[in-house]
Amino acid sequence: MNVKEKLRYDARHLFDIDNFVFAGIGAAIDQERGRPGQWGQGWGAFSERYASHIGQYLVQRSIMYPVRAIDHEDSRFFRSKRTSYGGRAADAFLHTVWRHNDEGGMMPAYSEFVGDYGAAAVSRMWWPPSYHKASSIFVAGSDTILIDGAINLFHEFTPDIQHWLHFGR
Repeated sequence: MNVKEKLRYDARHLFDIDNFVFAGIGAAIDQERGRPGQWGQGWGAFSERYASHIGQYLVQRSIMYPVRAIDHEDSRFFRSKRTSYGGRAADAFLHTVWRHNDEGGMMPAYSEFVGDYGAAAVSRMWWPPSYHKASSIFVAGSDTILIDGAINLFHEFTPDIQHWLHFGR
């Protein structure tokens, strides 16, 4: 894909429903953990956490796109060619940090690391001051990489789940 096609692809998938669902899951986990505690509990606090996750996601995507364009990463998800569930799950997580490039080979997913840790750093600026430190950024960025791995796992197995539930017949 050329740069223009990548931009169109990313723009088309920026507002996919699963992004909003996973932001809600992240907000619910933060709500359960009471992170940040200064935001309190209840629907208002949950809304603030949800908006924070959406904001972090938008910052992440804004960072990832130019990195992908510069280093020639292919942002599309490719399902595994393996047949075992374990092998497919391993590939889904591996492709979080190891991606296809424009020539069809594989490369480190630099955009994932720069985007996830960069967005964690930016988003911690709207969190309370006690979170404006490297350890908070590291934890938030690492959590995002794990979440992105889970999203890849979801994409890998969605066709199987749809088949098992007899959707699309």
